[in-house]
Amino acid sequence: MDNFNKKSLYQVMIILLTQTLLLLFITCWNEVELFGVSYDKLLNIIIFVVVGLSILSIIMVAELYKMVEYETEFKIQQVKLKENKKLIDSLRSQKHDFLNHLQTIYGMIQLDKKNQAKDYIKSLNKDLSRINFKEDILSDSILDSILISKKLEASKVGIKFDCRVEVGVEDVNFPIDKLFRVLSNLIDNAIDAVKDAEIKGIIIVKGIDKGEEYLLSVYNSRSVIEDDLKAKIFEAGFSTKGEERGFGLYIIKSLIEEFGGKLKLESKPGYGTEFLCYLKKVSVDR
Repeated sequence: MDNFNKKSLYQVMIILLTQTLLLLFITCWNEVELFGVSYDKLLNIIIFVVVGLSILSIIMVAELYKMVEYETEFKIQQVKLKENKKLIDSLRSQKHDFLNHLQTIYGMIQLDKKNQAKDYIKSLNKDLSRINFKEDILSDSILDSILISKKLEASKVGIKFDCRVEVGVEDVNFPIDKLFRVLSNLIDNAIDAVKDAEIKGIIIVKGIDKGEEYLLSVYNSRSVIEDDLKAKIFEAGFSTKGEERGFGLYIIKSLIEEFGGKLKLESKPGYGTEFLCYLKKVSVDR
């Protein structure tokens, strides 16, 4: 695909160069007959050719632009495919581990080793036992499951994680799988931004019912995005993390806008960074 784009670009350059040479020819060979053709007729022929080449170059530029769009979409689909493969591999691994744990517990129970089974279960649950989820203002909503897992991830790298979610998120006009994907990506980005800081900050997830729309935001107190990067970070392929990155925020923004929502960014020194997702709610009007 890259070779095709380069070839098309070279063809456009050749066309433009030919147009320039023809125009120079008109300027330099004034009032001269060439091959028995008068200047006026030659001028008309050259103008006709130049106009034709201009139309051709416009068509080729349009096709080249389409190919660039197709290439961007192709790369986005590749990123999505890699994410899905990682998720599938993770689920397979978890399923295998889960079955092994069940078999171990079942064997202990069969051998009437109840105390050992209890200790084994406690050892599996030791990470969760260190976290008091009652401290969070959860809403008994569909988001609670993902917030609990993300709080566990944050705690493992020493990041304080708080969530303040109001009821009403179930009413948004947004598919649940895409909602989980948006929230998960924004929280993962926040964890990546905070975990390498010398002084760990805090991540706050908020859900606020605003009537006709629902505000879902992810804030971190450490990272700050420079003003000249605030618009670029939503562009497809732009990333400060290396190659084959930079499609996450572009995909998130595209998903939110696809269902009539808005994604905004607030970031400044002394405050931190906050991504705000304004999601439309399902209309109750009939």
